[in-house]
Amino acid sequence: MVGREAPPNLAQKEPPRRDRRYLGGPLVQSFQVRLRTTTPILGGSPEPRQVDTVDVIRVPSIRGHLRFWWRALHGHECPTAQALAERERALWGGVGGEQGTRSRVEVRVEVERASVTGNPDNVKPGDTGAYALWPARASNTESAAPQLNAGLLFQLHLRAPLEHMTEVENTVRAWILWGGYGGRTRRGLGGLTVVDELSRWLPSTPAREDLRKLFHGLPLLGAAPAGGARQVPLLQGARLFHGRTEKASETAWVNALAWLRDFRQDQGPRGNRGEGSTSHFAREWGAPKRPGRSRWPEADKIRALVRKPDGTAWAHVPRAAYSTSREASWPRAGFGLPLATRFQQNARPSPGERQVRPYAEREPDDVELRWHDGKKVRERFASPLIVKAMPLANGTFVPIALWLCRAWPDHGHVVLLRKGHREHVPGSEAPFERLLAPGDTALYAPLRASSLSEAFFSWVKARGAKES
Repeated sequence: MVGREAPPNLAQKEPPRRDRRYLGGPLVQSFQVRLRTTTPILGGSPEPRQVDTVDVIRVPSIRGHLRFWWRALHGHECPTAQALAERERALWGGVGGEQGTRSRVEVRVEVERASVTGNPDNVKPGDTGAYALWPARASNTESAAPQLNAGLLFQLHLRAPLEHMTEVENTVRAWILWGGYGGRTRRGLGGLTVVDELSRWLPSTPAREDLRKLFHGLPLLGAAPAGGARQVPLLQGARLFHGRTEKASETAWVNALAWLRDFRQDQGPRGNRGEGSTSHFAREWGAPKRPGRSRWPEADKIRALVRKPDGTAWAHVPRAAYSTSREASWPRAGFGLPLATRFQQNARPSPGERQVRPYAEREPDDVELRWHDGKKVRERFASPLIVKAMPLANGTFVPIALWLCRAWPDHGHVVLLRKGHREHVPGSEAPFERLLAPGDTALYAPLRASSLSEAFFSWVKARGAKES
């Protein structure tokens, strides 16, 4: 459960900033910002699926988040990814050449209130934020992952060379607005807001003009850059959609999550079957706890590519709309990889039936979508889409969907792997940008769009979202 948003306590204000100079070094300046978490935290510890109960907010984790957002702000200024890496290393430190480079940005954390208990309970489908929290669920091999509730209060102290102070401050702003702490921040976990000096760090509205003013004229959103490190997620060329302003961060977060959840999974009203026709709902109607068949093509493509050893049919025969073409299509890979698929192996019970009946003809075993770079299979491709609650200067929150500008990997293709296999299934290669294979027919109306991002933008606009 998400904890109640705790009121800010009144800490002593930071004294005026002073310029200082290290011996033989450049002028440096420091600043601090008081932050409060607004949504649960998953991860952030050196151990997978764990939260750190000693260093609740860890400097190494914050550094990683800040470096990401610095690249998003400045990647368009560098002609190549290598040039961007060199510039990043010069400011933020790292390994390069014959010796490492020390960071010129000092980061320190002071936790003011850490009495936010972890949640040991398993995540249930009806829980608040369950769509974002599902990786924390217990499995056959792992217990439920702990999480920290919202309301953790801390001060972030930074010191950097005066010549880089504006870009460091902008990096912190971007992290607060569109990032978070810990894992699953692209789905709004670990959300942040500012406790003091809200107008210094937050926009008054989500309008593009207000954002650019806050970021001192940096080219946020708008047209994609003609060059630059396009393989890096960028804020120039990104697109931002926002919903109705809410007083509670939790409400805005849940509303933003619902855009993505329903776009991928909504089965619409009872009686929505529409088999063989194009629908505006992602699934056929089944039941609240067991939706019907998906109208996305992935499941049928898997059934067509992964054959039974005895040559017999699966429990569900691939639909004609998605089996006309022998080519693969994996549109939801654009939301991030890897993407695991587990088929339902039990038949839908008849009214009044309580006994579980496995399908007589079975369904495919577990599979996973990854991507191939032309030489080998790679596992992770981060989602370009961020859905979360964005804080505003008046203390309210707005649900947002931010699609970062990023080119698909050069020579990259999405591929299908059987669980436990290292080689991909022959014939499963498909471009990232493909929504439908040539000759196939969309059973889900958004798949008629020119790209996954355009399909999603049309979806959220139809539900009242506006573009910044």
